[in-house]
Amino acid sequence: MADAQLGGVLAARALKDAGVEVLFALPGGHVLPLFEGARVEGLTLIDTRHEENAVMMSEGWALATGRAGAAAVTAGPGLANAVPGIAEANAAGVPVAVIAGRTGLPQRGRGAVQDLDQLGLVAPVTKWRAECLQTERIPEYVAELVHQARSGAPGVAYLEIPQDLFGQSATPPELPWPAGHEAEPARSVPVRGDLDRAIDLLSNAARPVVVAGSGAFFSDATDALRAFAERTGIAVTTTSAARGLLDDDHQHCLGGLVHGGIALASADVAFVLGSRFNANLVYGGPPLFGPDQKVVQVDVRPEHLGGLRRPDVALAGDVAATLSALTEAWTKPPDAFAEWLAQAKNGARISWASWDSQCDRPSNGIHPGWLAREVARFADDHGPGTFVSDGGDSVLWGIAFSKAHRPGSNLFIGSAMGTLGIGLPFGLAAKAARRDEPAFVFTGDGAFGLSAIELDTAARHGLGVVVVVVNNGGWGDVRHEQRMWFGEHADQGAVLSTMRYDLLAQAVGGHGERVEHQDELHPALERAAKAAAEGAPAVVDCVTDPDVMSDLMMNLGGLNVM
Repeated sequence: MADAQLGGVLAARALKDAGVEVLFALPGGHVLPLFEGARVEGLTLIDTRHEENAVMMSEGWALATGRAGAAAVTAGPGLANAVPGIAEANAAGVPVAVIAGRTGLPQRGRGAVQDLDQLGLVAPVTKWRAECLQTERIPEYVAELVHQARSGAPGVAYLEIPQDLFGQSATPPELPWPAGHEAEPARSVPVRGDLDRAIDLLSNAARPVVVAGSGAFFSDATDALRAFAERTGIAVTTTSAARGLLDDDHQHCLGGLVHGGIALASADVAFVLGSRFNANLVYGGPPLFGPDQKVVQVDVRPEHLGGLRRPDVALAGDVAATLSALTEAWTKPPDAFAEWLAQAKNGARISWASWDSQCDRPSNGIHPGWLAREVARFADDHGPGTFVSDGGDSVLWGIAFSKAHRPGSNLFIGSAMGTLGIGLPFGLAAKAARRDEPAFVFTGDGAFGLSAIELDTAARHGLGVVVVVVNNGGWGDVRHEQRMWFGEHADQGAVLSTMRYDLLAQAVGGHGERVEHQDELHPALERAAKAAAEGAPAVVDCVTDPDVMSDLMMNLGGLNVM
């Protein structure tokens, strides 16, 4: 019989066995056995400054790699601090495994320090949740935790382990039969009749467009989507976690939905892959989807099909497996949609030109659109890397001007939650996943302030990221709404200072500088990239015109997405 092991060692070993490479965590008495387990087992542990950011980093890891992220927090307020990150990751359908400590069994119901009904707290914002009450069963529960996070439609899986059981030693039982789950999940394919109906609708369309969403990314559908696009000749636009699933420069790709939306609005058949009809897709209605448009929808979970927009053909199946089956059965020549593809690509070019033209408008200070365009070009010129967009209006500029050439390289908020502050955590996670590649974060000043303390985490762990702050001295989109609703002088609560965010980087031993004029930007970016390449966080704090808003942000109110 094997020697008894500390519960925290059993948990760390089980995480590694399940394929977890990095644990993002913040310490506390209830999870110290897990921290010791990570040390003993050689599980990389990145300790953060706030629990919400630990979960957001694990979400960023999953978005950058396509594999489950993992986070650990202590009991009570530790978990309460993590809830916003849990809610965001679960809403985005991102596989995140969260382990929390819990009050020991003898102290329950006695008003113990950090005692809280944690299962009740996380119930509305998790896909799966459980408590392990036997030390010897910790490996079983941890394996199930990771499996539940990444299987089927991904989401947040939550496991809590009482402090007394975490700190005990035990030997897991040895079963005389195989247990657990396959490393590669089983893939489902729609029934033949449904596939035939989808092929009939798509092949007889005049203007079909594919919309690839997060479910396609977590299905690992890169090869399947490219093969489908090249075999059928149908134009593809990508959104949320699927950005880069088909290279923006591929002949059949229209880029992100912000540019591909023109073609989608003109399509007679929309082929939606792994995305639900929530606010991100304008509830399946105008301006992206016309009332007479036909829709084919694929999702691994049948209950996710339809709803606010009922598809004409609903395909319950894994996105990659479904695409492969459709590609194999396709008979129409690949150039059948060539004329429409050219029109769709031209629509994307018109969108790019529209965003470009906004950058040429007068501004009092640096134009935020010009800034996004130049930073995105700089990042693209530096070869393979990650570009993260965050903020209110800033995220729109970043999404519009940044390109995605491969999966997991263009990150932004993928849910309809509208959560801010993800920029730096996502950037650090991407850097942790690919330390030999640059990571750029383009963020509004308000959003950056929500997680800026993690510059300390970056410095301590040698995660050199370049952060470009759009410093307009306020919550720009909120200020716009206030003035639109209540008049030009209504901006109470939306005004921030124009503090020196670059000095925060210097305070942790990183590189920081302020940019106030256009000609200062590129030299500053070069110096920041050099510092980041040496493992130091770098912040370029750019003073921008507070009165400039993107046309899209100014028109979002009319879409009723909030």
